Amino acid sequence: MKLNLHRLWVFEQVVECGGFSAAARKLYMSQPSVSQHVHKLEVSLRTTLIDRSGPRLRLTAQGAVLLQYAQRFSSLAQETAAAIDQLSGAPSGRLVVGSTATYSSYLLLPMFGRFAELFPGVERQLRTGNTTEITRQLTDGEVRLAVLPGDRAGASPHYRVEPLLEEQLLLVAHPGHPLAGHAVSPADLAQQRFLFREEGSATRRAQDDALALWGLPPSRCPGVTGNETLKQAAAAGLGIAVMPQRCVTQELRDGHLALLRPDPGLPACTIVLATARETSLSPAEQEFASLLRTKGDA
Repeated sequence: MKLNLHRLWVFEQVVECGGFSAAARKLYMSQPSVSQHVHKLEVSLRTTLIDRSGPRLRLTAQGAVLLQYAQRFSSLAQETAAAIDQLSGAPSGRLVVGSTATYSSYLLLPMFGRFAELFPGVERQLRTGNTTEITRQLTDGEVRLAVLPGDRAGASPHYRVEPLLEEQLLLVAHPGHPLAGHAVSPADLAQQRFLFREEGSATRRAQDDALALWGLPPSRCPGVTGNETLKQAAAAGLGIAVMPQRCVTQELRDGHLALLRPDPGLPACTIVLATARETSLSPAEQEFASLLRTKGDA
């Protein structure tokens, strides 16, 4: 049995894009050509990899196993390219960075823009998920560079972490809130309605930690998805919210939100840069990590 690596890569792109048509657009190929590559891969392996009976792409058990190996092949190919690039010192190829939704929106997207100006020849991809998902991708070798909340990244034999910058947590409310601009005690806060992010997000965990700091009972509400929704709810006067400073800087400057000054005050949280331990970073990854460290120093 001979495995065609190009067909294997096309199969991986079909799964990553969620379908044949989306993969064809990404790869600048026709959809029949993409389908033919996957079909020939199935023929060579004498098995079915994708269940085509439903409206959405679903992998068979054999397809799920092959995907794991395809991703390992891709990781090895990137490592090989990194080793070659290191000899020439020219950043090229593909940059894949993982992070949570909060840091992706307010930290990494602007950094991607700056990186694109410096190294336009590097293909860039930002993978967003919760902390558990991104650390799994680090462990599995799907990403070799990630930005995560330090208290949640933890220690691992698969990746190393280094402090990148400090992010202050703030308690915000509608500017017309009676406590806006005032020092507030836990007793004051116990009478307020708190707004929360969804379960599993790094911001939600910070919000739960804040309640514990003030001696307030944990929230049972499911929360809202995304910091943008949370900000809009607070600005509309629906409640108060603990949020990372980076998320609300513009709203505070424009007067759409106001600060409350709790006592005890909220701590800063550490944002860390996590890098794969077993493989060396490519020149592109090294340059992006250096750019992030510069941001941290600033």
